[in-house]
Amino acid sequence: MSIDLKNVDYVYDSGEPFEYFALRGISLHIDDGAFVGIVGRTGSGKSTLVEHLNGLLFSTRGEVIVDDEIVSKERTVLAKVRRRVGIVFQYPEDQFFAETVFEEVAFGCRNYGFSKEQVDESVHKAMSTVGLDLERFLSLSPFQLSGGEQRRVAIASVIAMGQKYIVLDEPTAGLDSGTKLAVLTELEALRQTANVTVILVSHNMDEVAEFCKEVVVLDGGTVAFQGSTDAFFSDVDLVDRTGLELPESYRLARALKECGSSLTVNECSTSRMLDSLRLCVSDLGGA
Repeated sequence: MSIDLKNVDYVYDSGEPFEYFALRGISLHIDDGAFVGIVGRTGSGKSTLVEHLNGLLFSTRGEVIVDDEIVSKERTVLAKVRRRVGIVFQYPEDQFFAETVFEEVAFGCRNYGFSKEQVDESVHKAMSTVGLDLERFLSLSPFQLSGGEQRRVAIASVIAMGQKYIVLDEPTAGLDSGTKLAVLTELEALRQTANVTVILVSHNMDEVAEFCKEVVVLDGGTVAFQGSTDAFFSDVDLVDRTGLELPESYRLARALKECGSSLTVNECSTSRMLDSLRLCVSDLGGA
């Protein structure tokens, strides 16, 4: 099963003097269990694209297909699609309303008709997944939490519903570096243990290089690249043409290579860089 877009256009203010093509001829495929990055400069169509994945927006032309279900405005179809695809928007904590963390995370489950036992089990499992201690957090007000804790609550509220595709629009915005790493590591663990597909919209190329195995690059509302993250960041000219920056690990790898190192540039996520640097020191005559 998968998510597929076929020749999708989306026009804002269609037929009006200021109509604007936010998406133009988008075709892409996202497999089950993938960790996919969606990147592009500001205004490239990233947010517009992901809002098509669970029927918040509907294509002007073309088809969006989720697990063989063509997304449409029909109520029963929308219910099925939204049961499968959950979206966590940037700064989701701005939409909190419940009095306790438990009630916040449980809200979606109850909307889907979970029994009390199912709600309890889903909330507990989701909070554990995002690293929130149950005894400490369940009865707290979400408005008492730190920014990182609030973001985890928002992600838990989507995870609790058991959706198989989780779309996150800049989930680490405003978080400190340690919390960013923890949140993304928890999402990767969820992907591995529950075969959840994670779709990450991000402007942070270091995060994309570290966690995303595949990347979709948007440029002016079109797909400029879809494929291996390593392949994209290894093409410096393409990265430059799409208005993006190389991750720090790739920039460092290239600098070392220019100094005579044997480090392979297309194997340079931050985690792999640490091991590679030890070899580089030896290659360059270090200790």
